[in-house]
Amino acid sequence: MSSQQAPSQSASRNQRRRPWLLIALPSLPAMLIAVVLTFTATNDPWPAGMAAEETFFTSYSSSIKSLDPAVSYYVHEGEILDSIVEMPLSYHYLRRPYELCPMLAGALPVPRCIGHDGAILSGDPPPEQVARVEYDIELKRGIRYQPHPCFAKNSDGTPRYRQLSARDLKGIRRIGDFPAQDSRELHAEDFKVALVRLCDVRLASPVYSTLKSFILGMDECSAHIKNDLAVLEAEASRAGRDIGMYPVLPDYRRYDLAGLQVIDQYRFRLVLSRKYPQAVYWLAMHFFAPMPWEALAFYQQPAVIDARLDIKNWPVGTGAYMMAECAPADHITLVKNPNFRHEPYPNDGSDEQRRNGLLDDAGKTTPFIKRVVFQFEREAIPTWIKFLQGYYDNSGIPNDMFDAAVAMNPNGELSLSQDMIQRGIRLNTGVAPTIFYFGFNMLDPVVGGNSPNQKKLRQAISIALDYQEFIDIFLNGRGVVAQSLIPPGITGAPADGPSGVNPFVDTWNERHQAPQRRPIDDARKLLAEAGYPNGIGPDGAPLTLYLDHANAGQSAFKAQFQWLSRRFELLGIRIQERPSDLNRWRDKVNTGNWQIIFNKGWLADYPDPENFLFLFYSGNGVVSSGGRGANYVNYSSEAFDKVFKQLESMADGPERLALIQQAIRILQEDAPCCWGFHPKNFILTHAWLHNYQPHEMGKTFLKYRRVDATLRRQCQRAWNRPRLAGIYAVLALVAASASAMIVRIYREDQS
Repeated sequence: MSSQQAPSQSASRNQRRRPWLLIALPSLPAMLIAVVLTFTATNDPWPAGMAAEETFFTSYSSSIKSLDPAVSYYVHEGEILDSIVEMPLSYHYLRRPYELCPMLAGALPVPRCIGHDGAILSGDPPPEQVARVEYDIELKRGIRYQPHPCFAKNSDGTPRYRQLSARDLKGIRRIGDFPAQDSRELHAEDFKVALVRLCDVRLASPVYSTLKSFILGMDECSAHIKNDLAVLEAEASRAGRDIGMYPVLPDYRRYDLAGLQVIDQYRFRLVLSRKYPQAVYWLAMHFFAPMPWEALAFYQQPAVIDARLDIKNWPVGTGAYMMAECAPADHITLVKNPNFRHEPYPNDGSDEQRRNGLLDDAGKTTPFIKRVVFQFEREAIPTWIKFLQGYYDNSGIPNDMFDAAVAMNPNGELSLSQDMIQRGIRLNTGVAPTIFYFGFNMLDPVVGGNSPNQKKLRQAISIALDYQEFIDIFLNGRGVVAQSLIPPGITGAPADGPSGVNPFVDTWNERHQAPQRRPIDDARKLLAEAGYPNGIGPDGAPLTLYLDHANAGQSAFKAQFQWLSRRFELLGIRIQERPSDLNRWRDKVNTGNWQIIFNKGWLADYPDPENFLFLFYSGNGVVSSGGRGANYVNYSSEAFDKVFKQLESMADGPERLALIQQAIRILQEDAPCCWGFHPKNFILTHAWLHNYQPHEMGKTFLKYRRVDATLRRQCQRAWNRPRLAGIYAVLALVAASASAMIVRIYREDQS
């Protein structure tokens, strides 16, 4: 009997054990998911391990149009391009005011003035005695281009990648995919190729029109290229080539250009048709970056064009970095150029820069960073969030987030909020070499002209337009009220203190040690003297002015226009809008068919006051020049023109500075503009990013920055701990529900 009962008891125990096994089964996947999430959950947008390496992460918000050094003209493109290509000269990273220094050249070139009799002129001769000016540039030895397939050769010395077919490029998506890469040394001829290429009208280089007016022979060279292109394109068309899709390539090496003479392998001569000391700044712009002929010949091949590999996306240079990935609609990645000569970090700077750690790496070999990732971000808020998470190393401050990032300190100055300080974030500020101004059309019979009463009207309006208030309301304090058109950091900018104040508009506040607008009663007095007491004109009607613009429908402009209206109402002046589309507005500006304009801007091409003062030379008047000039307000003054022509061609020195100050005072009194503001850039950087110094002129300084990747990874982990409690609770609930359902089904089956 016992032998028959044993199996029954064992079955009973198995039946009692089975519900518990069924209850436990749904918990196993939940536990597995929980374990996986615990060890792998992350919001890190970068590939695994990249943040732990010497990589600099940053972003751009505007689309990339071109990285071709002959064409690229946007600041965000320059941040990328100028890390790949180099120029004869650059700017010193730390010195202020901005100062040129050699880059590819061995030394700063010295101008040699030649008289009309062919003799060399000594000193600083007047421009009328100068027939031409020569600059001899000698290159540093041993500078090599980045590895690139365009330099690869066969054993017999012929180019390896010529006459490529689509089959040859199968699987090739990046320049780095080519199995053979090579390099060569930089030659003086590469600069000739680059400058002759600017004469090709098909490129439409934005600097050609300026350069051709100074560099000898560019017009003639352009004409020769144009004639040759007609022949080459005709031949290509007869051969069945689609010249629209596959443009022909003239051999730029064989053209004569009087303005650039190759002396030997390491020396070339730049020749100007007239005296222009500011030409030396051109040598620090990427339009003067050398262009190896091999690269142009490589990218001209139809199969390469079909593979979407071109100079616009894959520039070739001698810089510290080279292109590794180029998907402009998503990201761009640069990597360290193995052929870079590893120049040292600057070893001289100010005491303040030393205190801020900017000289800690003095004399050390650069570049410090091995990889740079530029991520395309269309919106400011996602960029900001990723910066706070530690995934971007630097960031601007979105307007909506300004109060969270910056606070007013007891001295009334903007500084970081406590939250930012606790994170170790640093605030880097710099005044941009830019002027935004309120312009009067000097051809207009009401606001224009140079009579004493017309000047007083413009001065009165300038006082009423309190730009400090504008900066506080619309820019979150990110700007400096302009005392003249020359921004801080540029030679000739108004000095700090009472002597730098525009006396026609501002006074000096001793208590705050800062300029402040003159009282509105001063403006009303000037208005009355101008013939408009309380804003009433000679005809007994209120003075009405018309603001022409192309900003219709923009909410930001609507608020600014309301501010303008309130400021004008203080004088009894009415202001009305005359909106138009952009093309119509441009036509109005070019024909002088406007009265007043608001916040017209100018960004310096180079740090010389001439680059701002020329905006008011009468010969550059937009109307008088048929739309080619940059004197948008059509200002004309014999006194100003005389001073400007003197200083334009002078070398820097006390005499030139005195003329600059004289020109500024003429403009301050004539008031063709209310001198608006200079924008102030606010850039935040994390504690792990070292050697970050804002530089508003040069873009060649990524090689100097250094990242503490260990500190960055620690902060990223601390700031981005996975919040899994809610997920764990949901998994537990799901597991419990599943277990209950299984038990219920089991019991129903047993019954």
